[in-house]
Amino acid sequence: MQAKRKAAQTFFKNLSKRAKLTAFIALSYVLLLIISLLTVSPEQYDLKVGDVAPKTITASRDIVDEQTTEKRRKAAADAVSPVYYQDETVSAGVLADLDAIFGEMRGVRELGEQIRGGWADENGSFTDEDYARASSMLTRVTMSNYQLRTLMSTSETDFEMLYQSVTSATRTALVSTITEGQTQDAINNIQQIVAYNTRADMWYYVALPALRACIRPNMLINQEATEESRQKAYDAVEATVYKRDQNIVVKGDRVTAQQIAVLDALGLLKGDKLDYSLYIGVAAVVAVIMGTVLLYVRVFQKRMLNYGMSALVLIIALELTLIMSVIFGRYVHINAMPSVLGAMLVVNLMGAGPAYVVNFAISLMVTFLTVEGQGLATAQMLCVLVMTTTGGMLSIYLLRKNPSRLFVLITGLIVGAVNFAVQLCFDGIASNDISISAINAAYTVIGSFVAAVLCVGLQPILEAGFNLVTPAKLMELANPNQPLLRRLMIETPGTYHHSMVVANLAEAAAEAVGANALLCRVGAYYHDIGKLVRPMYFKENQRGDNPHDRTDPRVSTAILTEHTLDGEELARKHHLPEPIIDMIRQHHGDTPVMYFYTKAVKDFGEENVDIRDFRYAGPKPQSSEAAILMLSDTVEAAVRSIHEPTQEKITAMIHKLVRGKMEDGQLDECTLTFRDIGHICDAYETVLKGVFHERIEYPDVSRIKRAQQAEKAQAAQDGEQKKA
Repeated sequence: MQAKRKAAQTFFKNLSKRAKLTAFIALSYVLLLIISLLTVSPEQYDLKVGDVAPKTITASRDIVDEQTTEKRRKAAADAVSPVYYQDETVSAGVLADLDAIFGEMRGVRELGEQIRGGWADENGSFTDEDYARASSMLTRVTMSNYQLRTLMSTSETDFEMLYQSVTSATRTALVSTITEGQTQDAINNIQQIVAYNTRADMWYYVALPALRACIRPNMLINQEATEESRQKAYDAVEATVYKRDQNIVVKGDRVTAQQIAVLDALGLLKGDKLDYSLYIGVAAVVAVIMGTVLLYVRVFQKRMLNYGMSALVLIIALELTLIMSVIFGRYVHINAMPSVLGAMLVVNLMGAGPAYVVNFAISLMVTFLTVEGQGLATAQMLCVLVMTTTGGMLSIYLLRKNPSRLFVLITGLIVGAVNFAVQLCFDGIASNDISISAINAAYTVIGSFVAAVLCVGLQPILEAGFNLVTPAKLMELANPNQPLLRRLMIETPGTYHHSMVVANLAEAAAEAVGANALLCRVGAYYHDIGKLVRPMYFKENQRGDNPHDRTDPRVSTAILTEHTLDGEELARKHHLPEPIIDMIRQHHGDTPVMYFYTKAVKDFGEENVDIRDFRYAGPKPQSSEAAILMLSDTVEAAVRSIHEPTQEKITAMIHKLVRGKMEDGQLDECTLTFRDIGHICDAYETVLKGVFHERIEYPDVSRIKRAQQAEKAQAAQDGEQKKA
């Protein structure tokens, strides 16, 4: 297990900063999206048309009933009357066609009269040749043999009377307008006018074929205008919408096709179909929330972008809080959600800055995942948002300096009391029932205390699992009986003493600029543990003999600069937290060892010496704490070398050393400001003034004894003289 964790840490360490950040963001988004989809995805049912609903099913979101809406819209469009326009040329054309048809019929009638030869009987017979000859004379109308027989047997008087009646009635119909689609109605109206003085066979076999061949409407439909009117009517019908939480199917009712369509559109039916709009919407909301949180980090907590493996703690705290909030909100009560759990965990494990970010993200996500009801901003939604945000901020404020287990529980009760008051205020807006409001508010106390209990239980697990630098962990590492510190004290007493003084300087400087003072102190304790490998090569541990006097300056430099890497190896072997390991590696940055560089230049010539070979491996300090340790280490070592130190000399030396580090670019990658540098220098002066204060010269004891003896002898002599 240990080997796997080390391999994972090595792999993660070798990734670039951008790759780490991208992986962290992607992992956070995927986990948040999975939780969100599992939370908001509705239950699915195995139903078909005609089944009896096993339970009342409500809409999970606003949904349009497409089938009902389409039926209503089509009905509205079909109810719109067509828009017509009158074609003035039609009437003349119809009358001309009617005259032409009757002219051809007149010729057929005359042919029949010739064939009959003056028969008195109009029902005489005609041969097939007669019918064929008569049919060939008709080009505008087609008539069957029995229709031709009626026409060929008609007298001239009856024919002309029919012609006059039909023409007059047709002209009247055209003046009254014949609407498109109502041609048959116009023919029926003409029949009513003509039929009363016309034989039935003459109407059906002669007049009707003629009218059908020529009659056409002169009041035509304006297709464009009609479609426009129908589209307006179609669009004017509002969609039939099932609102969120509205019943779609009531328990015990038979399910209709229309209800099946709505359930299918909502993704509530078991099958292959997914509610893509829901999933896309959730993915978009989660992306917006993450983008907002990242923007907050970028503006207010930029140092979080440099987190390594410990950033996984933020994800775990966030996910645990969301999962517990959803479970409690769904199965206990919405006010019983332990939504301040994330803020409590992170402030105790990683500090106030990351805790603010996590609480901000949790406030948005919990509000999104747990609030139900119609509308975009309900009172309940606002109440959850306020309680989560306020409770988390209060937890961070209370725990930022006192993360003890007992105080975590006390903080849970305090946050619960505040949320109790918040819930009562919101319930007072929406309800007058004091008893219900009190019950709702009581659940907020339960939720906050549950969060505190979970924090107490989870904190040691996360602390051990990720080897985090918590106040409790730092206090444990500061114990002088720790193996590394004990070795440092026994094997390298000079380095141990140096580390203690550096710790005092670093702690005072960190407090002056608001950095983690306890981390600076403990980091200073361990920053030189690499000197345990070759202790006698370092000045503070030497007892007269200096091996560097007989060593090549390049080799000496390699030995000295190696102590940061040796320290890192020892720290990892003893499982020190990553921030302390970073401080061990970074406390010299990539500064050059000027003493041996100067010696090498003197021995080998400047052209044969490259200063890059005399620099530490780095990297430069990445955090405020690492930069403070670098400055503290430099100041302590240099001030100790001042001959007859005075306050003026110490102040001048401090500013010279700090300015040198700045000019060498050693502070370029940390977050210290010029104002911070000034406060740090002031803190160093205060501490070192106490270390190198002026002392009075104590008198020699033997001289005091001689003075006392002389004083006694003089007193005895004076006594003898008085007696004499």
